[in-house]
Amino acid sequence: MGVQTQWRVGMAGATGLDYAGVRAFLDEQDLGDERREVFAGIQACERATLDVWAEQREREQARNNASRPPVP
Repeated sequence: MGVQTQWRVGMAGATGLDYAGVRAFLDEQDLGDERREVFAGIQACERATLDVWAEQREREQARNNASRPPVP
């Protein structure tokens, strides 16, 4: 939850987390030896989220294409 505002967003939507912001957040957590493991977990969540968002975009695009009348 602490890095939810750190998404990089462009014209095509979110492209990934801003790692500088993520690292700044981690600096404030005083994680010690767990830091690398937590960062790897954040990256895994980032990848899973991007995959789900891509699937959602594909489904939405397919629905939009299906609702368009055929081009003569």
